[in-house]
Amino acid sequence: MLHKMIRILVADDSAVAREVVNEGIAVHRKNRYIEIDNVSNGTDALEILKKKQIDIAFIDVNMPGMNGHDVVAAMAETKSHGCLVVAMSSDLRDPAESIFRNFGAYHFLKKPFSFEDVADVIATYILMTTAYPILVVDDSATMRKLTSKILEASRFNFEISEADSAQAALKMLSSGKFKLVLTDFHMPGIDGIELAGAIRDLSSKIGIYMMSTNETSYLERSAAFVGISGFLKKPFTAEDIDTLMHQYLEIDAPTFGKVREMFSFSSRDRKAS
Repeated sequence: MLHKMIRILVADDSAVAREVVNEGIAVHRKNRYIEIDNVSNGTDALEILKKKQIDIAFIDVNMPGMNGHDVVAAMAETKSHGCLVVAMSSDLRDPAESIFRNFGAYHFLKKPFSFEDVADVIATYILMTTAYPILVVDDSATMRKLTSKILEASRFNFEISEADSAQAALKMLSSGKFKLVLTDFHMPGIDGIELAGAIRDLSSKIGIYMMSTNETSYLERSAAFVGISGFLKKPFTAEDIDTLMHQYLEIDAPTFGKVREMFSFSSRDRKAS
């Protein structure tokens, strides 16, 4: 199988820190072709981000010439504007934290970190860029199109198919190719909960997530009872999809990622107890 080359930037004025990051990257060299640029200051880092599309950028917060959060703020105007940014420092405080978060940084590594921590980040990126066949089920063509656009804006890679009814969905799911299903609750004939029950009869491994404009404990609890993996209240965003995928794949939540429960009643139940 051919894999896309991973281009990584390591920007840190500490030679020791750069060595640890490179050691973590090396863990994956047997399975993926990886190109690495190492620089010791923010100015050189920004030049590389302008010249080529970087996939993962390990950026030290405090560097000579141009600090890390200024590099990330300027990244929006470069070829690497969508790359996975990992901030590195012995501490992370405002305003640096706010800038990293506002400009879409992914994670923070607190120094001193280990090469295993870096290897985990690379492993997560590989999971993100793996193609996940997903079936979007909604009787509204407009909502299917909108949902597909949200999925395309996620950090994760999806092979998106659509079904306009539960009956059509079940026919498509019989192929066994789909890993995930994103279904509306309100559909004529068989609704989302009934569809989820039928899917569970087919497979216990498919991730099933329900979409609805309603926010009722009864609906969510019914969904959980039949084995649905999570509940998305409309409107939702690509960040919600990212959170969903971290939980589905059992990946640790990133520092700058959105925090949300898969079911809203979970947080209410904890507060009540």
